[in-house]
Formats: sequence, C-alpha cells, structure tokens
Amino acid sequence: MKTILLLTQAGELQSAFVEALGQYASVVPLSPPAEQTRAAFDKLFATWRPLADAVVLDAVSLGESARWAIESLTSGAAPASVCVRVTPMQRNVYALPSHWLVFTDTDPVEQVDRTLRSTLELREAQTKLQRIESPLPARPLQVPVVAGPTVADSHRYREALKALAGTLGQRPTREALLKEFLRVVRELLGIGRISLFTRRGDELVLTTSVGVRQDLAARVRLTLTEGIGAVLAGSGVILRSSMAEAEALREFGILGTEVAVPMLDDDQLVGVLTAGQKLTGESLANDELELIYHLLGHLALTLRNQQLQEQAAGQELFLRDVLGNLHTGVVIVSADQRIMHVNRLARELLELDETEQVGQAASRLPSRVAAVLFEALQTGQRIPQREVTTARAKRLVGISAARIASAAGDVAVALIEDLSQVKLQQAAARELEERELFTRISYRLSHELKNSLVSIKIFGQLLPERHGDKEFREQFSNVVVNEVNRVDVLVNNLTFFAQPLGLVYEELVLSELIEACLKNLGPEFARKKLAQVIAMGDRSAEEGGPPVVTVKRNFSHKVAKVQGDRIRLMQAIENVMRNAVQAMPNGGRLSINTADVAATEVPDGKLPAGGLVRVEFVDTGEGIALDDLRRVTEPFVTTRNVGVGLGLTIVKKILDRHSGWLELDSMLGRGTTVRFWLPVTMQPHPEDKLLAQLARSGSVSEFFSGETSDEQQNRLAQVLEDQRRRRPPVSGV
Repeated sequence: MKTILLLTQAGELQSAFVEALGQYASVVPLSPPAEQTRAAFDKLFATWRPLADAVVLDAVSLGESARWAIESLTSGAAPASVCVRVTPMQRNVYALPSHWLVFTDTDPVEQVDRTLRSTLELREAQTKLQRIESPLPARPLQVPVVAGPTVADSHRYREALKALAGTLGQRPTREALLKEFLRVVRELLGIGRISLFTRRGDELVLTTSVGVRQDLAARVRLTLTEGIGAVLAGSGVILRSSMAEAEALREFGILGTEVAVPMLDDDQLVGVLTAGQKLTGESLANDELELIYHLLGHLALTLRNQQLQEQAAGQELFLRDVLGNLHTGVVIVSADQRIMHVNRLARELLELDETEQVGQAASRLPSRVAAVLFEALQTGQRIPQREVTTARAKRLVGISAARIASAAGDVAVALIEDLSQVKLQQAAARELEERELFTRISYRLSHELKNSLVSIKIFGQLLPERHGDKEFREQFSNVVVNEVNRVDVLVNNLTFFAQPLGLVYEELVLSELIEACLKNLGPEFARKKLAQVIAMGDRSAEEGGPPVVTVKRNFSHKVAKVQGDRIRLMQAIENVMRNAVQAMPNGGRLSINTADVAATEVPDGKLPAGGLVRVEFVDTGEGIALDDLRRVTEPFVTTRNVGVGLGLTIVKKILDRHSGWLELDSMLGRGTTVRFWLPVTMQPHPEDKLLAQLARSGSVSEFFSGETSDEQQNRLAQVLEDQRRRRPPVSGV
C-alpha cells in the first residue's frame, strides 16, 4: 500500500483527507513543527520523506509558514507526487514546480483525491514499463505468442507517458484530452487504425478516431444491448475479434479493428477503445493491451474529475452571480482572516476601493466590520444586526454575521444592509399606518360623538317648549346622563391606550372569575331587552322574551388558581362574551372551555414558568370574514355598526400585559372561536420597570384609567402595599 504524508493544521480538513485517501493508501498526518522555520520543516521532511509516495500540503491552513514548507519540499529529494492546496494569493506569490498538483482552497476534497489517485496509478504504470529493460525470459517455441514490446521500446514508452502525464496536469478541455490521449496511444504502440467511444445515455458514441472514414464516424454507434458494447459492459475484459460473436464481429469489420478495450469507472462502462493492427502488420501484445486498459482507467478518472471541476466551477459561478445580484451586501472571510468574497453591494456600502479585495487581509475592511467577522469566527455564535455609520458618506448600515463550516474550513459570512433606506421605508410605513389610524379614529369619534350630541341637541331644543312636562324632563335627564356616560366610556377607552397599563396581581380561581362575568353580563342584556343570557342548569328562558343565548361551561383545567389582575381579566372576558352575544341576534349557544396547555401546543415548545392555561369562547354567531379577521384587533376596526371597535384591542392589550396572547378563528356564517392563552403565574413584562418607578413617586393613579376616584385610590393603595412588601416588579411595583 502506498504512503501519503498529510500536512495541515485544519482538523476537519485532515479528517476529510484521511477518510478519502485512506481507501487506497496509508495516510500519515503530520503536525507542523512547534518552531515554524525553514530548518524545522527540513528536519520534519527529512524524517518522513524517504517513506512517502506522495505529499499533500495544505498551505491554506499553514498561512505564512507555508513558505518554509514549500521551499523545503522543492529543495530536497521530494516524492514524485506533491499535491499542494493554496489560496489565489499564495499561488501568485510562491514559485510552485510545474509537475506539482496545485489546487485552490475552493476545490473539493473529492477532486484532490481523484487526481492524486490517478497520478499515483499512472506513475505505477510507468514503473512497470521500466521493467521491460530487463531481458525477457525465453518462451517455449511451441506456444504461439503475440510479440510484445522490446527493450528498445521502453524509452519511447516512458517519453510518451510523460507527455500524457503532462497533458493531464494541464487540465485540457474534454475534446482536447481525448484527442491527445488517442494520439499518444497510437504513436506509443504504432497502431494504424484506432477509435475511442464515450458513453452518452445508453449508447457509445464515436468521439475521436484515426484511420476511420469521416462519413462512417458520423453514423457508427455501439449499444449496450448487443455487440461489442454488450460484451464489454457485461464482462469488463478486453475483447479480440477472434473471440467475438456475430454482431460484435460485424462491428469490428465496420471499424476495421480487431481488439476492443473497455474504459471503466467504478466498474461501469463509460467508454471503449478499438484498435487495429500495428503499422508493421503485427497484432497488439497482451502487455500492450494491459497498458492501454490501465491508461483508459486513468482517463476515466480524469474525465470524472473534469466533470466535477466543471460542476464546481459552474456552482461557484452561479453562487457568485447570486451573491453579486443580491440586494444585501455579502462579505466572506476565511479562518485565517483573509477576504474570500466581497459582492458589489458590499463594496458600495462599505466604501471600498476598486482594487482586488480577495486574498487580502480582513484588516482592509472597516474596523467595525472586521471586528464583527472576527467575533463570529472566534465564538461560533450568530452575531445579530449591529448598526455602523460609514466614514465618508455617513451612511447607516446594519451588519450581522455567522460562522459556517465548509470543506475549506470555517468561514465567517457577514450580511450588510443599507439601513438608511430601511429607516426611510419604515418611517413611510409608520406614517401611512398613523394616517390610516387617524382616519379611523376621526371617523369613529365623530360618529359616536355626533350620535350623543344629536340626542342631547334634540332634547335641548324641545326643552323650552316642554319644560313644564314632568315626563319629558325625566326623559331628558336620562338621555343626557346616558349619552354623557357613553362619551365618558369612550374617553376612558381612549385613555386606556395612552399610557402603560397598571396591574395588581392576586390569586384568582378561574372558574369563579368566569361565573362572575356571566352574572354581570346577563342583567346587562336583559335590561336592554336584547338577549336572555342563560347558563345551562341555572334557569329557564322566559317565553315571549328576547332571543335566548345558552352558555355551556366545560371547565377541565386542573390548576387551582391563576395570578392576575381581577378587574382587567374580567374586563377582557366580558368584552369577548359581549361580542359573542351581539354576534347572535337571533339567539344561539356560547361554549366556554378551559384546559391546561401542554408544551406541544406552544409554537416554540416552551411553557412559561408555572405553566399555561387556555380559555376558549366558541359562539354560533354570524362569524367574521377572512379579510376582517386579520384586522379586528386593531384600534377602531369593527364589523358592526355599533361601538367604536376597541373591544378586542383592549382584550389583546390586557392579555399582552399578563404575558399571554389572544388567538381568533372564525368562518363567516359559522361562528367565531376566541382563545385566551394565559400564564398561571405572573411573568416579567417591559412595562414593569416604568410602573415601579411611578409607584415609588406616588403618581401611578393615572394608569388606572376608566375607574372612579375611589377605585383608583383603592388600587393605588394595593400597588403601594405591594411596593412596601417588595413584591417582584411584575406586580406593578
């Protein structure tokens, strides 16, 4: 087994090379000397070089010390095969011998593996030819043999193989390679007529030939189902015309040849070389056919390498085109802090000059950008967007970065975005949203205020004429009070959104909270004669009364109590119930279901501390159209002619303040389902810190909007008491 020395500092790359090369050779991984000098590398290679058939040198990972390793290998008696992996800059800086196999840091390990294997096998074939110089043993005269190569031919053979090896090292095009291969084999063995077929689908097509008529070459095909192609695909051995059956013999006759040699790649037939007699009239000897067989094997590997290289080059070109046309700047830096790629937009955003950046040190980039890339390489953590202002144009850009593993080692990729445009777009979007919100507010406020003022105005105009009518005065008083209360509720609801929401947490029994809301809601609708809200099992409906809404309760949660603000949670529950009853003007059923939430039901699979409970309200009402469903929680959006469209907006804010969330599901004509997702225990919230500061200053009462002064004083006392007891900030202190 051959021995290959592998010198690299990249651990992942070393593992990849050992896995690939270890299939046919003994791989000896070498570590760079501790003192990386020319003398240290000379000493290292002096120990191992005599034992090696090839050396694989990863100059990319060695960085600056690669210079000493390359000079050491070029000065001494290096192995016949040296494979070096370099960056584009190293390839330009270092003087690499022409017979070395040179690859860039973007070439895959598989390509290096196949090329090195082909080179080693080709050199082994050369070594076998050298043995021809020794005298051939005498053969018994009674055994008919085909004349083989003589000692005089060995020099010519070696020179031809060197020429072929040189051609392979130059990476010619597929067509040029096949023609050169056929020329070398023909001149090497002195063959008069020779053809090379390559596989295309289920056929073998004549690719290049010498001595075959052009009109014949354009029409001839070999198939895998019969004739020469079928025999070679099935056996994989050399076929002579003297051993061929009828169809194969006919094809030999058409081509004017007498032997067919298969070209195999992983035991698959990928080509066929057919040859006639030598120019001297002699047939090819067995040793010569064996040589052609091995050369065809190297040719197959080379063709596969070319295909892989073309695919890799095509993918690289495609990726460069993609990166070049992205509307985001991209910068890629290697593990040794070298720039691997800078697309056009990144060059513009970072104000880089037009000089070539690839291969240069990352320090050429703006310091903040280089620092983000370095941090990503060192920590392996994704760096979120950071804002940087460019030096000259004072442009605001955002930079995010991440470390990515690749065949060439770890790289850091930075995405650069022009935040100046983003900020402008965001400002325009906010302005549009604010204008739309202002329009909705204006419409709803004017509508509600006008309704109240019209009633008051009409009664005010009639008051002088009917002042003596006691019934009129009572009606006038009721109208004024009701309409003023209506405006007062509207103002309180608007104030609800004007500042952070203060909460006072306490232990609540969820089922009792829902029952209390039901008791408040029933009389409200009964008083307005809009509906009879009856919980199942409580009482019977009155005949001839308003439509009946039956409430079915299914409390299946197991948590004993939840922590929350009683007033705000009741406000949220009553708002949802009120919407449900109003959505069933002809009566219907409202189902209230509760349950404990499992981790699998949460999008990220993580429950808050203490757990989560779900409260579900399902009505059989009119439902909500899909277009309206997306916007019903926005302020002043309503699907009915009554109200200002703040009910679900208030519900959403209350749940958000409790660190929960609201979910709606509806279908027009089939009812609506509203779900509360509520943490069992109080959770931290961004507004807690502000409210704690206000509580300490004694000005927190303004955050209990919508309540009477007595209620504000009581709740303020609770907040201050919480502060005195040093309860967690989540309690509003």
